[in-house]
Amino acid sequence: MPRVKLLTAKEDVAPEHYALYAELAALRGRVSGPSSVVLHSPALSKPWNDQSEFLHSGTVVEPPLAELAMSATARERDCAYIWNAHAPAARKGGVAEATLTAVRDNAPLTGLPPHEGGVVSYTRQLLRNNRVERPLFDAMLQSHGPRWLVELTAFISRYAALAGILNSFEVLPGPDAEPLPVPMPNRAATAGAVRPPEASPRAVLITQREQVAEAQRGIFDAVAEGRGNVRGPFSVLMYSPELCMRVIEVSNYLRFGSLVQSNPGELGIIATAREKDCPYVWAAHVPPARKAGVREEAIVAVRDRAGLGGLTAEEADVVDYVRQLHRTNRVSQPLFDRLRDRYGVPWLVEYTALIGHYGMITAQLNAFEVSRAQEADQLPLT
Repeated sequence: MPRVKLLTAKEDVAPEHYALYAELAALRGRVSGPSSVVLHSPALSKPWNDQSEFLHSGTVVEPPLAELAMSATARERDCAYIWNAHAPAARKGGVAEATLTAVRDNAPLTGLPPHEGGVVSYTRQLLRNNRVERPLFDAMLQSHGPRWLVELTAFISRYAALAGILNSFEVLPGPDAEPLPVPMPNRAATAGAVRPPEASPRAVLITQREQVAEAQRGIFDAVAEGRGNVRGPFSVLMYSPELCMRVIEVSNYLRFGSLVQSNPGELGIIATAREKDCPYVWAAHVPPARKAGVREEAIVAVRDRAGLGGLTAEEADVVDYVRQLHRTNRVSQPLFDRLRDRYGVPWLVEYTALIGHYGMITAQLNAFEVSRAQEADQLPLT
């Protein structure tokens, strides 16, 4: 049973949000799944949904491979809702039954069609190891090009974010749905040392206006104007300018309009950077976390993956929510209840979206090996 009321009917929202509801319902004929949770934050709903709409209508990733990536992500994140929404679509699109069976059963990928096995391997490496090994990355880049690979990475990380919402709020498929087998292993128990980013990025970073086609330079200008320049994740995302713009729109809401105040928000971001082993996001957000009043004890506990006994109850819950969601694909009922009761449902929706959003950012940085500045705060990876 869902942990909150799912907003699936027009009457579930306030009259001032009827137009938003109608717009969302028109996309697929109804409001369901993650949209029925995110609608608890009406201001977030439109930019959040616009990302999915671009990926489904504007991507260069072939539909069967996109559906396969979403299905593989559902398996890695133990999300039966997404599996039942996208595995049938992958099957209908021509993905081999042997491939879907291997994904569902977490089986070896030997003997599968190479293009399908490559997508599943990429998904597994990125979500299990927070890295993609060089031979696989280079093969995918050579076969498909940087925009395709940016958008594939976005599919994987976007659906990991959606799985986080569905799993945390316990939104399940119908009674006739195909069950997923035993859960994936706890990532805290299986994690080992992670190699640092490579010395140079795996693709040329787009940091200059002249690198972008004339028709897309307005998007480059918008990114540069809001941040002073184009760097970091946006220098990768600019290979897909329209996707980049939609990521920016979500980022702007979460930075400037969110119910999640800067102190718990920045603590959640650095906790996500720690779980995703992403030195760039860690270095970018430790200084604003300190500025927002996050205590050094909390920063050190997150950095060192230490116990949370020395933190305040509020700090411990904010960090533990990130850890549980990343490591177990679930959030315990007591923790969920404490955060909901302390901050409210809309806050918790936005906090879960914030974690997922920075999961998307770290995925691009980790896959394309974008390093932090040498003088920045260090994130130990061993």
